[in-house]
Amino acid sequence: MTAPTQTEFDRPDDPPIRGTCSVVLSYDTGQSINLNRAAQILTTSDALPSPQREKLQLRRRAPKYFNFDPLPVRFFRPCGRLEIAGFATAEKAETTLYDFGGASVVYTIPIQGRLSDLLRLANGLADTSRFEEESRTSLESLMPALEEAIHRPHLGDLVEDYVTYQLDEFGPPGSNLDDLLRANRALMAQILRGDASPLSAQEIDEALSERISYSTKDAAILDFAAGFVIDSDASDLLDLIEFANIELLEMRHLDRALDDALEQVYPLISRRTGGRAGAREMRRIAAHQLDAAVLFEGVNNAIKLVGDHYLARFYKRLADRLHHPDWDAFVLRKLGVLESIYQKLSDQQSTRRMEVLEWIIIILIAVSMLLPFFVPGAK
Repeated sequence: MTAPTQTEFDRPDDPPIRGTCSVVLSYDTGQSINLNRAAQILTTSDALPSPQREKLQLRRRAPKYFNFDPLPVRFFRPCGRLEIAGFATAEKAETTLYDFGGASVVYTIPIQGRLSDLLRLANGLADTSRFEEESRTSLESLMPALEEAIHRPHLGDLVEDYVTYQLDEFGPPGSNLDDLLRANRALMAQILRGDASPLSAQEIDEALSERISYSTKDAAILDFAAGFVIDSDASDLLDLIEFANIELLEMRHLDRALDDALEQVYPLISRRTGGRAGAREMRRIAAHQLDAAVLFEGVNNAIKLVGDHYLARFYKRLADRLHHPDWDAFVLRKLGVLESIYQKLSDQQSTRRMEVLEWIIIILIAVSMLLPFFVPGAK
């Protein structure tokens, strides 16, 4: 008697799935945002969406101080329906404003079918230009109304995107999650990389290397441009992914701003006049330092991850995957260079002032010695 054949539905490879794909796009909108004022403007305007001030949604017990500080402003806005490889976005996109000047727009795409269907979607999402065009247009239309709440408003040309496949269902009921993940390694790696071509064993291992689980029923696999979150209640993880993406954007923005500042400052120490900088140039350098330091501290202190060990580990894994430590090192090194230049120019100014004072003293002594010869009775 032959064993019963495995039904197509119960195959461990290419299992049935149901969930949501989230496409996050992050921008820099200004030096900082007064979130209370922004919320007030949104609340009192009939033409603008109503804001929400939500705490980080925690699935596990955590101290009250574990949260965003201050709370971001979130709101939904109608968006154009975008179709990608047979999938379509929801009718509304979520926009989030952060106090350090960042803004993110999140588009959601309902997904249902088989895991292999996501490969078509991932290939379509390899180019997010349509999402970028729609989200940028949305923010541009919103910024004039929020201008008084934004310090030095501008919409930067940099954009950072991240795609998350959050699965409420992964495989038939009662399936073993580890078995499903092992059976679909190659396919999931292709989806994360958005590549229709089969990947090498080394590339598959690298794409799936960052996995973290809280229980036997959930898993998160984090890559540098996309990630899987297999969990029916993952709002906290999705919030952290969104924040990590905008943190990367802000570090890239800050790195570029410091490059521009250094290009302006270098001529001051290489000019033929001995690198002497006036008070205006010194104030400009100090302003660059202050702006960069405030943004760096604002981004890095926007969320406190000390109350929940799993979320702290999740965020650290994601930050490492997105190369946050490398970008932090780039920014800190350039801040150090800017501080060194400022100190050198300050020392030159001090030396120049001392030289002028010395000449004034010499002239006064000479005048006091010669004055009696030219002015009778002078002492």
